[in-house]
Amino acid sequence: MGQSVFQKDLFKGKVAFVTGGGSGICMGIARELMRHGASTAILGRKTARLAESAASLEQTTGEPCLPLTCDVRDPKAVEAALAATLERFGRVDIVVNGAAGNFLAPAAQLSYNGFKTVLDIDTVGTFNVCRAAFDACLRDKGGVILNISATLHYGATPLQIHASAAKAAVDSITRTLAVEWGPASASG
Repeated sequence: MGQSVFQKDLFKGKVAFVTGGGSGICMGIARELMRHGASTAILGRKTARLAESAASLEQTTGEPCLPLTCDVRDPKAVEAALAATLERFGRVDIVVNGAAGNFLAPAAQLSYNGFKTVLDIDTVGTFNVCRAAFDACLRDKGGVILNISATLHYGATPLQIHASAAKAAVDSITRTLAVEWGPASASG
């Protein structure tokens, strides 16, 4: 880990809830939040990967990490993961929606199910987590939601019609929730 321009204890006392936190970009986000003092729950569908990632994050940062197996497409599973996080840490201040599905596929060869699956994980999953977190804690106590998107939909991105559509929807969800929920989150 390199130097940081941020204070080491920037997120001390805060709790982050990071979907897709077992690998890739969101594991890196979880690491940086923890590196700056946040306790963190990481979510994903692969239990073994989550356990390994949580152990690595705890060893690297010295902060607690709760690995939770969860499919963000299932609202009840998301609610259960939030309840487990609240039980363990007592709060959630930061929500990072990074769970995503993606693979390269020409539109003419992309299956109906492949298209739907990516939209369900990226778009529906983002909404499910936002809504559940808002209901469980953010409405009353405030907090931050960070939805991971991409620039694929700004123009035409070959082989990415599914991810482009999903991320365009994530951007729309983000803007709408900022308008609707921003005042509630700011007051917490």
